[in-house]
Amino acid sequence: MVSPHAQEVEFALILSRMINTVKEDPTQLRLAIYEFARARLKTDTSWAEESERERLSDALETAIQGVEQFSARRDERERLQPPTQPAQIALSASPAEPPATSMVAINQIDSAPKSVVLKEVYWRSDADAVGQAQTQSRALLSTLARFAIGIVLFGSVAGLALYRQGAPLVERFSSPATVTIAKPAASPSNSGAVQQGPGAADLKAAAVSQGTPPFPLPTDYGVYALNDDRLSELHLLQEQVPDKRIAMSTPINQPSRTTLPDGKARFVVFRRDLVGSAPDRIEVRVVARVVRALTFDAKGKASFSPISDAWNIRNRSYEFRVRPISGNPEMLMVQAENADFVLPAGRYVLALKNQGYDFTVAGEVTDPLQCLERTDAANGTFYSDCQKQ
Repeated sequence: MVSPHAQEVEFALILSRMINTVKEDPTQLRLAIYEFARARLKTDTSWAEESERERLSDALETAIQGVEQFSARRDERERLQPPTQPAQIALSASPAEPPATSMVAINQIDSAPKSVVLKEVYWRSDADAVGQAQTQSRALLSTLARFAIGIVLFGSVAGLALYRQGAPLVERFSSPATVTIAKPAASPSNSGAVQQGPGAADLKAAAVSQGTPPFPLPTDYGVYALNDDRLSELHLLQEQVPDKRIAMSTPINQPSRTTLPDGKARFVVFRRDLVGSAPDRIEVRVVARVVRALTFDAKGKASFSPISDAWNIRNRSYEFRVRPISGNPEMLMVQAENADFVLPAGRYVLALKNQGYDFTVAGEVTDPLQCLERTDAANGTFYSDCQKQ
């Protein structure tokens, strides 16, 4: 016999988990409010015609998108707002103004009668204005002087860098003539071996002098995975990578188009927009697969159903270091800080700002971060880690 309170206990556990999820994540709270608004609109417009219901539903969806975009911009402004405390400290530390003002006030009060004090007080405010103007002028001249010195230093560094880049080219163009003159003639019997050896040595020396890296480089702009000295292009997802404060992204219904044989991978980023603004670190975000969903029928009975071809970008990630590639200012090498690090089998995206470049590491998936369960409720959709069977 089944306990008469078993269903109530199950519903209580489900509701408790939903409430905890909404309390901890503002995004889930907004999703719950959106689902409540959709359900309420559907109930309140049941009397209207089909066209009117569709028009009101479209208006509600447009409003929801606007609220989401406004929330994202507000979070971005709060995160990028510059601090103001250092500027206040700098202003309070201006030299010599308070002592000068105090000295003028004391001299005027001691040497003049009361009828002259007010007149001298007004004259003193004018002097303060003149002193402030002189101080601002000195600060402006100092700023301009520092800017000019910075320009001179930058030009010197740039000229030195160009000179260093041009020196190997001069050596490369001047070295073949010297090698040709110093090379002795070889006998016909071993001429093939003699010609092959110096040719390989010359190519190696030329590669070292030009700073060519010991791995292939892409010729087209894009993001590539470097595995076993082979380049595999990573394709850009249509879905945007959410902020790390958001637990889950919108669902992804297409599998990866790039599969790597193992997790010992590095990445080559070839993009013009990163020149001069390359980040120090780049995240590889986990893209977890949704294996099953908890649904409820019209009578409120819960049931699990398997799901295929459904993934979500999580806020779990691995940090990779970024370093430049010599002789290629538009290319960056992205690799793990630990040379022995291996990505577990599963799906990932290389996150550049809000863009995700998708790939999958082949193998049996054992990482619990790669598995999700979904709960489809009347007030929204919720995700949780897979439960151990």
